Amino acid sequence: KSTDKIPLLMSTLETVTFDLDIPYKEPEELGEKIKKTDSNGQVRYEIIPEEENTFLNSISWTTNGNVTSFEIKRKHFSPENFKKINYQNFLILEFPRNYFIKESSTLKPGIVRHFIRAEVERGPIVANALEVDLENENISVKVGMPNKQRIKAKQSLSTLVKDEKAFAGINANFFDVKVGNPLGALITDGLWVTGPIYDRVAIGFTEDKKVFIDKAMLTGNVTVIRGFRKKVISMFEIDGLNTPFGLYKKVGYFTTDFDTELKIPKHRDAFIVNEGCIKKIDGGSVEVPQDGYVLLPSDIYHFDKLKRKDCLRINWVNNPSAWANVTEAVSGGPYLIKDGEIFVDESAQKFRFGSKDTYAPRSAIGIGKNKKLFLIAVDGRHNGYSVGVTFQELAQILKKLDLKDAINLDGGGSTTLVADGQIVNTLSEHHERKVSNALLIFYK
Repeated sequence: KSTDKIPLLMSTLETVTFDLDIPYKEPEELGEKIKKTDSNGQVRYEIIPEEENTFLNSISWTTNGNVTSFEIKRKHFSPENFKKINYQNFLILEFPRNYFIKESSTLKPGIVRHFIRAEVERGPIVANALEVDLENENISVKVGMPNKQRIKAKQSLSTLVKDEKAFAGINANFFDVKVGNPLGALITDGLWVTGPIYDRVAIGFTEDKKVFIDKAMLTGNVTVIRGFRKKVISMFEIDGLNTPFGLYKKVGYFTTDFDTELKIPKHRDAFIVNEGCIKKIDGGSVEVPQDGYVLLPSDIYHFDKLKRKDCLRINWVNNPSAWANVTEAVSGGPYLIKDGEIFVDESAQKFRFGSKDTYAPRSAIGIGKNKKLFLIAVDGRHNGYSVGVTFQELAQILKKLDLKDAINLDGGGSTTLVADGQIVNTLSEHHERKVSNALLIFYK
């Protein structure tokens, strides 16, 4: 019975000690790997693994009469296969490599939490995932924002969840860490708040809980009309909705949701539109009208024909067209899983993180083959506990969770997953980072 506690010790401690009620019989030849020392009449045996990438630091044992005492030192958690063969007096402790362990618990009917332990070459990985049944009539999904009138705002996820009276939530879009405005597609209450950037992927939800994961695009087709005869002068496209200058190719469209005042880059002119017509063409610093908007061409695009008093008609087009029915959406990128297979297109979506950011805490969202919604947070920057993952390693974890489609969200210090009033992941920083938006899960 002295061996009964070993599996529990192995699952919780990095240094494990235990006694066996049997003497150790030294073989005729110890071999090169076993080191024997004798101090004050106490004989100690030790094995130090030669491989640098092993998680075992050492295995040592001493014997005293009919009792042998073992000590196993590990660099980090690892599972074990424990087996006793009584009739042969064998005790087998097998340490698997490339393991994937999932412990699951139900938080609410239709919401399951998964605690995941896995391993990569650099060390252990810990992840938390919420599996959400969207077909449950008590469950709904909505974008959370600190300030619905101004997108340049930040708040901690736990506060957002609490203020909105949500049950759970995960951080979502990348954002400008200085001022807080989201980067990429963001839709709430059926309205686009910010438009896509770099053709990056987004996840959208309809009112009847259909889910889309696409590189969703939004284009404003503009017709310019002049004079009382309403003569069509020209046409052009808007490809930036409340998108910072430099992140769109043609024309940016800014409302008071973005800011009440815009600082226009040097040598550029902004077109201030009020009640559908151009009221002013100006540079420097311009005020965004409450009942209008400001158009700002990119540094390679020019409005040669536009004049003051010209009127504009805008037809907003969603591509794919089904996104016209999306009421809530967040974005990130790159893809991680597509049609059940690993698919990481970071270059196509213009992600060029430095090498120092390669192994990081990461957030992800996706749909399982069982049609459930998954919110995933992988811990990182905690050596010995969870070392963080690359996009590829994150995709491998999601594939083992049997996801059909999944995308990466903002990660690093932003990675936060909240459920039932608690932060369920381990933060990479000493405090909870404030974020610009989140995807929230509500339970009636």
